[in-house]
Amino acid sequence: MADLADTIRTFPLFSGLSREDIAKILGRLEEKVFDAGTTVFSQGDKGDSFYFIQSGAVQVVLEGGGGRRESIAVLGPQDWFGEMALLSGEPRSATIITVKDTTVWRLTREAWNELIEKYPTWLLQFCASLSKRLARVEQQYSQGRDAFNSLAEEFYGSRSPEQQQFSRRVSLLTTLDPQTADQLLHTEEAGRFVADLEKSEFPLIRSLEGNRYELHAFFRDFLREKLLKVEGRETEQQLHAQIAAQYEALGDWQQTIHHSLEAQEWSRAAQLLIKHQEELLNGSSPFVKNAVERIPPDHFFAEPHLAHIKARALAHLGDLGGAVRIYKEVLSQRSPGTLIAEAVARYQSMADTLVQKREYAQALTCLRSALTLVEQETGTMGDMTELYRDKASPFSSTISGTGSIWSNLASLFSRSHKDPSLSKWVGGVLGLAVWSYLWFWTPDIGLEPGATKLLGLLSLTLIYWVFWVFPDYGVALIFALGLILTRLGRPEVVLGGFASTTWFMTLGVLGLGAAITSSGLFYRLSLQLVRFFPLNYYWQIVALGFMGMVVMALIPQQSARTAIISQMLVNLSESLGYKNPSKASTGLFVASFLGLGQLGFLFLTGSTTSLIAWGLLPPDVREQFTWGYWFLAALPPTLVVVAIILCSTMFLYRPESKPQVSYKMVQNQLEVLGSLSQKEWITLGVLCFTVVGWLTISYHGIDGAWISLISLCVLINTGVLGWGMLKKGIDWELLIYMGATLSIPILLTQAKIDEWLVGLASPVILPFLDHPALSFIIIALIAYAVKLVFTSFLTVVTLTVALLPLSVDLGISPWIMAMIILVGSEVWFFTFQVDWHTLAYSTTEGKGFSYPLMYRINPFYALAYIVALVAAIPYWRYLGLMG
Repeated sequence: MADLADTIRTFPLFSGLSREDIAKILGRLEEKVFDAGTTVFSQGDKGDSFYFIQSGAVQVVLEGGGGRRESIAVLGPQDWFGEMALLSGEPRSATIITVKDTTVWRLTREAWNELIEKYPTWLLQFCASLSKRLARVEQQYSQGRDAFNSLAEEFYGSRSPEQQQFSRRVSLLTTLDPQTADQLLHTEEAGRFVADLEKSEFPLIRSLEGNRYELHAFFRDFLREKLLKVEGRETEQQLHAQIAAQYEALGDWQQTIHHSLEAQEWSRAAQLLIKHQEELLNGSSPFVKNAVERIPPDHFFAEPHLAHIKARALAHLGDLGGAVRIYKEVLSQRSPGTLIAEAVARYQSMADTLVQKREYAQALTCLRSALTLVEQETGTMGDMTELYRDKASPFSSTISGTGSIWSNLASLFSRSHKDPSLSKWVGGVLGLAVWSYLWFWTPDIGLEPGATKLLGLLSLTLIYWVFWVFPDYGVALIFALGLILTRLGRPEVVLGGFASTTWFMTLGVLGLGAAITSSGLFYRLSLQLVRFFPLNYYWQIVALGFMGMVVMALIPQQSARTAIISQMLVNLSESLGYKNPSKASTGLFVASFLGLGQLGFLFLTGSTTSLIAWGLLPPDVREQFTWGYWFLAALPPTLVVVAIILCSTMFLYRPESKPQVSYKMVQNQLEVLGSLSQKEWITLGVLCFTVVGWLTISYHGIDGAWISLISLCVLINTGVLGWGMLKKGIDWELLIYMGATLSIPILLTQAKIDEWLVGLASPVILPFLDHPALSFIIIALIAYAVKLVFTSFLTVVTLTVALLPLSVDLGISPWIMAMIILVGSEVWFFTFQVDWHTLAYSTTEGKGFSYPLMYRINPFYALAYIVALVAAIPYWRYLGLMG
């Protein structure tokens, strides 16, 4: 071993190290013997090792297009190669082939990292030796370039001014195809230019396959220097921008992005990378990585999607550690708000633990989730949602063979709802026109003049809501102020919603939901519920449906539930060994969505629409339907929907492959979470107090609103909910909306508009007065139709106000009418109808489920809701809610 140590000390790389250091390093070197003509590694391979040549020789070969190969160097004993793999982690930049029988010492990346950590002096010696080698190469390069430039100057000076201009500009192209070059540069000089170069005795051009050519690197540099000198930097950038536009028309995204970056059009390059990331990553991950790295840091950090793309590119290249570092760097530049700060910190802590275990894939998932939460809070997810919405099929063509019809309808609704330049103007003009007609002309439609004016203001408000002319809560305030200023309503009545028990109930519930979400209790509960069931596909379908219903009772905001659960579902799918997305992974999401969004009517606090509907009920009915009684009345129809949907899910989304059962993912996450924190204990105690208080109202007589307000008070004063979390964790827009609109039923009753609406709806529903099942189906179908245009929220508000008076004629409790409307408002046929749904899609970057597969469950939901309503009739009669 001593002789070997002396031999290694003759290497320049080790010459400055002590014998003790060399002896320690020797233990990590692996001796490898290669026969002559053996390829040690190939250009583009993953860089994972560094080599020292003990004896023999190797040649360094560059591989170009069309199978072209060029030997650029020969290395012998005491030389080394592959060092850049250890420094940058990039793929191999050249191919190494042995010239004769060769013996090398191999040092792996893992061993390198450990040695550098233990012996930092070796890194200094390594860098010094590498610097000397680069200096020698640079000297040789400069000498060769000087000689080449004189040849290039001689050729360039013999050309006409037009040919000189073309040659300068063609230097911007990576490869030269005469026909394409003429199209890109708007000339007809390419053919003559190539012919002149081929006739020249100077080696200025290389022939590639397919009538394509490549300028010699020195010649291209020479021409670019001429371009800058003669035409200037601004012209060069303009030319790059023009070439980028031409390549974009040709559909060559790599060249488009390359020239956009050269033109310093950072936003354009970023948009192209985001839009075509799948195609680019599958075709050339190194290009994507290098392209993102060329974007300046300020633009990179301002566009979070680029971080996801760069991390994915590094993962494609096998550098999972580099992908982890990217996410950490981006997260360090973005400060999360108070509401999600703890959740983001938890994800980062989990990632750190997983990195220590070398489970980089799961660590990346955690960090991706953390960044996604930050993006959602700062409002950057809207663009991603639109991006993925563009990729999603508008409606599954598997449904009755009417895919094209549904597609056209979806496209029409999407444009009318989402195009600000069209939707807002159309809605603004239409709303003013209807209001003006009813306000100034006051036609005789069976109402008093004052009631007609109130109807006009209500119509204006409704139209503005539908077309998103202004924010929902802003339109609600316009409505309230309009009533007060025109004296159509007294302030204490119009704004009475802000003093109602419904308003305070909602405030307390939203505060409790924010605490459950931000403290981590929600995520812990979700993991425990999933872990409770056997970890196979069909049991997990049941588990996720059950989990969603339990979580729904605690948090009324669908977006909050969805954002945190979605990434957990991707982890679960991967733990079971399924591809993402696939039929199996989509089935897991369908099952979880059952509780997360589709059954919001089960609990009074299951969704904000349930709270709104409850607030619109008559006071005596609200008093009757406490949290517990609402649950008991809504449970049977819910169980029918659950049974139909879970069975349909198991049938529609049978896994393509056999699950590979593993509890590792869930166990790792629970291990990282550790024991309950102080905030979690407080939140859990407050949660138990609140639920027990709601269930025992008949004993203590305290209204549910004041119980939820007591809970909010405790959470605030124990520090669980700080002011920052109160601002961001509670949906104040919803509360403003509710406060300004809860008075609508009272105002309509005073103006007898409710009777007028009953007169309009009666011909459709009352003929089936003796057939409750048919009347329920018709009301549900009306809700389905209204939901095509309105959001769930507006569907519930509009139909509850319009149809609630009919409950007397039908002989049913107003609660049943509200329940039918709530159930009908949950159905969806198009992507834009469920914003929480698209949030889940964008949160998982489209990996969790695919829309063509997700659409399969929609007809089953539409049928299940109707079957459930009809099946509930005997039970509701038993409860005395209908005659």
